[in-house]
Amino acid sequence: MPRFDDYFLDELTNKADIVDIVSRYVSLNRKGDRYWGLCPFHGEKTASFSVVPDKQFYYCFGCGKGGGVINFVMDVEHLEFADAVEHLAGLCNMEVPDAGNKKVGDYKKRLCEMNAEAARFFHAKLKEPVGAGAVEYIKKRRLSPSTVTRFGLGYAPPGWNNLSDYLRKKGYTNAEMIEAGLVRKSERGVYDVFRDRLMFPIIDHRGNVLAFGGRVMQGDGNGQKYINTGNTPIYSKKNTLYAYNIAKKTAEKQMILVEGYMDAVSLHQAGFTNTVASLGTALTEEHAKLLSRTVNEVVIAYDTDKAGTAATERAIGVFGENGISIRILRVPGGKDPDEFIKLNGPDEFRRVLAGAEQQMDYRLAAAKNGIDLKSDDGRIAYLKAAGKLLSELTSRIELEVYAGRVAEETGVSRETVITEADRIRKSAFAAEKKKRHVTDINPERAVQPPRESGVRYADPVKARFEEELLSFLFTYPELCEKAGELVKTEDFTSPELGRIYGTLISRTEKGESTDTTALSALLSPEDMRLMGKLLAADRPHSGTEKELSDICGKIGNKPGDSGDPLMDIRNRKRNMSGTKGVY
Repeated sequence: MPRFDDYFLDELTNKADIVDIVSRYVSLNRKGDRYWGLCPFHGEKTASFSVVPDKQFYYCFGCGKGGGVINFVMDVEHLEFADAVEHLAGLCNMEVPDAGNKKVGDYKKRLCEMNAEAARFFHAKLKEPVGAGAVEYIKKRRLSPSTVTRFGLGYAPPGWNNLSDYLRKKGYTNAEMIEAGLVRKSERGVYDVFRDRLMFPIIDHRGNVLAFGGRVMQGDGNGQKYINTGNTPIYSKKNTLYAYNIAKKTAEKQMILVEGYMDAVSLHQAGFTNTVASLGTALTEEHAKLLSRTVNEVVIAYDTDKAGTAATERAIGVFGENGISIRILRVPGGKDPDEFIKLNGPDEFRRVLAGAEQQMDYRLAAAKNGIDLKSDDGRIAYLKAAGKLLSELTSRIELEVYAGRVAEETGVSRETVITEADRIRKSAFAAEKKKRHVTDINPERAVQPPRESGVRYADPVKARFEEELLSFLFTYPELCEKAGELVKTEDFTSPELGRIYGTLISRTEKGESTDTTALSALLSPEDMRLMGKLLAADRPHSGTEKELSDICGKIGNKPGDSGDPLMDIRNRKRNMSGTKGVY
């Protein structure tokens, strides 16, 4: 099977949302956290074909077909993996690298390694005399040493060639530094982009350092407050969220979205580790899709200035198109989250966060702003604007509640408000239906009967726990490394489940992606269908190490083990070291 580099597959995954792709072939309707439609692979009258957007998987409960977005293209277009990748990339207007050429992947890996070396350089400067001013600034911003270490903060010293001289000694070329956005070229030679700035490394979910942000530390400094790496072969701002590599591990069902680095770092330090930053105010479709695969709700905590308000309005629209529930946090006193926490503490911020407005409350208040509700023209203008907003509600209960509020504000009946919202909704639906085009599938495939795709397990009892472990790790991939210590691939009784588990653990150990697209490149279509079945079961998990230990204990128990794998590992390490240190 041809191998594409992870950077290309990651970018393809971000662009090729499975709901968008499947909708080209199947008419989908959302019910709860899934989309349903008539299966394109066998004839049926009742929808049994489901798409799970947050996990980017599809599964048909009728015929058993399932997998990621590439598997869907393979199945629906009858293509091999490489051809399916090319077809999918074409739909997303992406250029496909030569699948047999590893030079592109190797080059990107080298740029990431160079950026990591730059991050170590910047971080080390904080401990040198030249970094004393940066250390004082960090203390002034009340960032702890552990926070500085956790986010890899650093300092770019003054001078034109400090970083470039350092990287050149490490074997990197000027051309590579220019490509990564670390230096620029002038008539007099190359010079460092970041000088006399507090440095924020931008890290992806695999731990790769992709780019940097540099902040001045005194007044407005010389030029911009922030300098950020532009787009490079390994970094695209529209696909990246700052601190997502940490926030994606949160057990929270909600993500807090802020504007910049310092807000994100400050909130993490205060205990709000479910915080990401959009690196400015330009939230993109790719950002929304990334978050939709992690959480069901986002609290937008942008600044309350004019730019932040406009950005909030844009973000509401982007999130709405991706099925994410939105709440809006308006920090009291016009402060940004970092300032508010420093003045009032984490507990008060938590109280304010709990009172974040539903997006409809926020949008209705914005629609009413500047309108004189005492005049007929004002009431009519507000009713039209409110009707358009309320027409977007899918819950009849919500419509009744909000229509009642608008009715009270304008002095008309609730029924009138609901009628206006329904009229707008029907008009929009008719227009969308007229524009909508659902691609016809091959009629020969449509009449195919369901095929049995079940797997026969040699040990059904143990296989049940093996399925449970995989389901757990799909939901909490950050615990793959711990699982690899507790259970080995050879402990699996099912070779199919063992292959999937082994691939997950192997890629985790190498720091490589374990998302569905990356796995599609390594596992057979049959194994991906089995993954689809496991994900479709939607088993509930607490996500604790105790639960992981319990599941693993039922798989990997051996004579002499205590039954608690975590305890056994601690005991073995303690015996090997001859100490009583805590594991």
